[in-house]
Amino acid sequence: MFRLPFNAANLLLGLSMCCMPLISTAGLTAAEIVNKSNEIEGGDDSISRLAFTFQKPDGSEKKLVYTMVWKEYAGRNGVDDKMIFFSEYPPDDNGKSYMIWVNENKQDDEWMYLPELRMVRKVTHDESHHHSDKEDDFAHSVLTQVNLVPRDPGLDDHTLLKDEELDGHNDYVVESVPKRPSKNYPYQKIRRWITQDNFLPERIDYYGESGAVEKRQTTRWKKIGSDWVWEQVVGEDLKSHNRTVLDITDIRLNSGLKDDIFSERTMRLGKDSIAR
Repeated sequence: MFRLPFNAANLLLGLSMCCMPLISTAGLTAAEIVNKSNEIEGGDDSISRLAFTFQKPDGSEKKLVYTMVWKEYAGRNGVDDKMIFFSEYPPDDNGKSYMIWVNENKQDDEWMYLPELRMVRKVTHDESHHHSDKEDDFAHSVLTQVNLVPRDPGLDDHTLLKDEELDGHNDYVVESVPKRPSKNYPYQKIRRWITQDNFLPERIDYYGESGAVEKRQTTRWKKIGSDWVWEQVVGEDLKSHNRTVLDITDIRLNSGLKDDIFSERTMRLGKDSIAR
């Protein structure tokens, strides 16, 4: 599964099996179901096109489009993943690129290329976490880092509530409650609808402190070979009715991307410099 850029990278990052099993079905505990849903194979590398559409109830919308190049390193040389995002739309952003190396035991390394300056510069930790709303196109996205980055199952207690059919699939419905409060996790609990055949999370409801559902996220998956990838992710704020739609197209998996692709040179040359 890929992760996303800049403050999209902070959207737009394993797993410990230490949760209390409360209910089991077909030999699986609630914790095991959640773990399996987080361990879906999504390939070793990918090139894909990401289109974010931010929709408001009045019908207005804004769109951002990127080409993403991603490779998994699984902790090799202290790196988990490397990614480059090439901006395509809006036209004023065309040519800009952003690279992130997700590190295993230290802060991530981030770079930005601004074509008007013909310069790649390293992004500091403070910069990547303190953008104003005007600077950050993703500031009002319904889909945030908390929603798109898999959460360590060991942080929650998991309960299997029931089996339920959703969109023609037989799903497990699992409720996850944080073991302790955290300022970085704003939800009282979440409920996941996870397919029973492939353990794909296809719906997540997020509950606020009031106990009501505040946000709903639905995911459509696509199988490529033996791997599963996102095809579309939709987030809806159930109070404001704002929606964010992420469409992933032109997906190529397991191309054998070389390490030297993830460089300042590639950021300057653009996505066409990457052999397809």
